[in-house]
Amino acid sequence: MITIDSLTVRYGSLTALDGLTMHLPERAVHGLVGVNGAGKTSLFNALYGFVTPAGGSVTRSGHPLRRREMAYLESENLFYDGMTGRDMLDLTAHYHPTSDPASYVRIFALPVDRPVAEWSAGMRKKLALTVTLMQRKPVLLLDEPFNGLDMESLCAAQQLILQRRAEGATVLVSSHRFSTLEALCDDIRLLDGGRITAEYRRGEYRRAAGEPEEMFHRHYLTHFNGKIS
Repeated sequence: MITIDSLTVRYGSLTALDGLTMHLPERAVHGLVGVNGAGKTSLFNALYGFVTPAGGSVTRSGHPLRRREMAYLESENLFYDGMTGRDMLDLTAHYHPTSDPASYVRIFALPVDRPVAEWSAGMRKKLALTVTLMQRKPVLLLDEPFNGLDMESLCAAQQLILQRRAEGATVLVSSHRFSTLEALCDDIRLLDGGRITAEYRRGEYRRAAGEPEEMFHRHYLTHFNGKIS
């Protein structure tokens, strides 16, 4: 079990996470839905150690969750422009020799011998996702992994994530869209204002489908001072 207990993250006077608590069973895919600014990236950065929480704790099986146990796909993917896709895959395989990049290259049709600087945003996203999934870590943090993917690549990415779950990984994946997580996740939580406001198990998604849209609507009504309906 991964336990996130009363996690609080602040940037100056801004509270990004406000006493957030989650209990995440292992060997499962956990979804997180929220608008920009809801706290999704702050949560991932706190889990991975990129930011220091103002309070709270994160444990796995009773001990502090450590960076070496995690692989993290950030929402913005940066590569050295002089490297080819093959360079990135070979480097990852060097540190994770049980991983075989060949299946990812085939499934995503990656142009591995071209410099990454020449790749489209969607191709870069697929490369970043491949490099993350190749890491043989027990915990995967995937921040908006489907942004920029076409429908075929989205379905392929979902199946590859499910394969890592079948191999024993615990996955936390975020999205703006409830629909991209329904076929993938064992549970989905709504994050709003730095807090979990709702939690759904598989089988409850149809009933819950309208609630994220209502949350987004409320957010933008506030943003535009109630001038839209």
